[in-house]
Amino acid sequence: MAQTATTAVPLGWSDQSCPCCFRPGAPLCEDFTPFDMALKVAGMRSLLKAHSLAAYLVPSGDAHSSEYVSEADKRREWLTGFTGSAGTALVTADKALVWTDGRYFVQAAKQLSGTEWVLMRSHEPGVPTLEEWVRTHLPEGAVGADPRLISIDFADGWAASGCLPLRLVPGNLVDAVWKKRPPVSSNGVLPHPLALSGERVADKLARVGAKVCEAGCSALILNALDQLCWLFNLRGSDIECNPVFLGYAVLTASPGEEEGAPLVTRARLFLRALDEEDEASNAATVRTVRRHLDSEGCGSEGGAAFVELAAYSSFGADEAALRCGADGLVMLERGTTTMAMAAALPDARRRLVDTSPVEALKARKNEAEVAGLVSAGRKDAAALCSYFAWLEAQMVAGEPVTEAEGADEIGRRRMAMEGCVGDSFPTISSIGPNAAVIHYHATHGACSLIDRESVYLCDTGGQYLDGTTDVTRTLHFGSPTADERRAYTRVLQGHLDLALATFPSGTSGLMLECLARAPGWRDGMNFLHGTGHGIGAYLNVHEGPAGIGGGATVIGQVSEARRRMYLYPIEAGHYLSDEPGFYLEGKFGIRIEADLIVVEQPTHFAWGSRPYLGFRYCSPVPFCRALIEVELLEPRQREWIDAFHVRCRDEVNAELLRRAAAGGKDGVEEDLARSQAWLWRETQPL
Repeated sequence: MAQTATTAVPLGWSDQSCPCCFRPGAPLCEDFTPFDMALKVAGMRSLLKAHSLAAYLVPSGDAHSSEYVSEADKRREWLTGFTGSAGTALVTADKALVWTDGRYFVQAAKQLSGTEWVLMRSHEPGVPTLEEWVRTHLPEGAVGADPRLISIDFADGWAASGCLPLRLVPGNLVDAVWKKRPPVSSNGVLPHPLALSGERVADKLARVGAKVCEAGCSALILNALDQLCWLFNLRGSDIECNPVFLGYAVLTASPGEEEGAPLVTRARLFLRALDEEDEASNAATVRTVRRHLDSEGCGSEGGAAFVELAAYSSFGADEAALRCGADGLVMLERGTTTMAMAAALPDARRRLVDTSPVEALKARKNEAEVAGLVSAGRKDAAALCSYFAWLEAQMVAGEPVTEAEGADEIGRRRMAMEGCVGDSFPTISSIGPNAAVIHYHATHGACSLIDRESVYLCDTGGQYLDGTTDVTRTLHFGSPTADERRAYTRVLQGHLDLALATFPSGTSGLMLECLARAPGWRDGMNFLHGTGHGIGAYLNVHEGPAGIGGGATVIGQVSEARRRMYLYPIEAGHYLSDEPGFYLEGKFGIRIEADLIVVEQPTHFAWGSRPYLGFRYCSPVPFCRALIEVELLEPRQREWIDAFHVRCRDEVNAELLRRAAAGGKDGVEEDLARSQAWLWRETQPL
């Protein structure tokens, strides 16, 4: 199951010829190197014929069902030219189609323009789903896919839709065409200290093992990278902006031999970093990780918890069955376990779950993690406020700044903050019509200047050793129109109504969603993305299992995975975003986003057995005064904004002073004075 596997193309088809040189006898010649989009698609079609396939499916994920993937796993992006993080491509003998959601409609339309690829706008009226299209146009045709990239969840949905079973093709057809594919990453693995994780690895293993046993299972296979990082208190850098490493884990749990003895948990951790040809590098990784695990209670083979290390390339799901005896059940998470992994286990040995115990436990942040997230939020707010002050000064001085230059400047200022590792995703820096592209990405030489008379949307986040952030602010540095102010205020009202909500523990995100959308609905406004997603603690900027959403489409079109996310009960310790928006294509886009920690909330009656919950607001960045139509605000909202702005002023100013004291560079005092002046002005009472 190593990710470097390539497709072996049998020789001997007399009717086959290479699309680049028309040499007969094989679907692709040895020198085939596609230099344009048409040749890439032609190469895929040649392989379709060679494998007797009617179509081939190219998802966005990797062998770990990741949302964000390494350069070597960006197959769909390489094949189609569409760079969004979500989408599925389908190649047939005469069609090339890409399905994606509303976040990427404008972006995908631009990037696919002039090519053979056709954009299929998911959930839009009259647009068939992938399965509906296949059922209609290829009712008897075999659709191929790489079993390492297809989750059990996806395969079950495919079968339930009435399509013929997927033809699971060994290797990957895109890899056979992509001759200059980047190497698979194998960067080092670093310990995440106990002071920041808040819980030893041995204690996490015991909690997870108990959940596995409660479910009647003897083993658990972990495939999701952020789950591995959390469980073993390790971090990596194999995927840009995501502090994760490539790996797998097999965990077994059994009662102690004597009555009353603690549960015995054993884990084998498979690391891509141990697949290096350099033996010295492998030995160094083993020493680092072994020392870390020993310090966190997993050093004795005879102890209650022990972790052994192995090379990534040696992983096989069948090991889990062997480790838990003849009858033990193996727990698998539907959304992250791939068909290749499941194929190694007999059906009778599989126990499929919607959410692995690691995913559920990871989502509920402990005291150390909460403290880190609050700290990271303050530092990121200081970096962002200083950027806005700098940007405004540049425009006043007539110094041009492009969207891409703005994104770079945010990154530089963020890296000056204590403990910053980098961005948590590529910054969205967008002006005017570009702000209506929900996940716009500015590139140098092909982006717009930021100007004073257009709406500017900045969606950005940081990875800090103590936490992960994801914040959006929309600003205007001149004189906004009446429509821009009204739209902004409605989005702000939705943002506040969710942030100020009180609700019983176990309430789902689907039930809270309408709080953020209702103010916009009153003016005929809506947005085609979720309202909130989980965020990791120095982990992925998007994580499960809970989310806030469902209103972007009719309920019948919500995928099973999204349905589970939006119906998952929200509990104390969850860390979620709050990000309503509104986008007018060709004009402007507005989004306001903050990070919220779910906390227990005192109430007057406290009726019932379920505690009441609310949110702790962790993004102290002021709202844009120029865009607020104060008359639309309710008294409670206005009072909260004024009090919040006082908090912003105090917390951000403290971080600015701390950064200035540690700076020691030319211009630090000037930058501090400018940032403080901007902060003071923007936090005055409404």
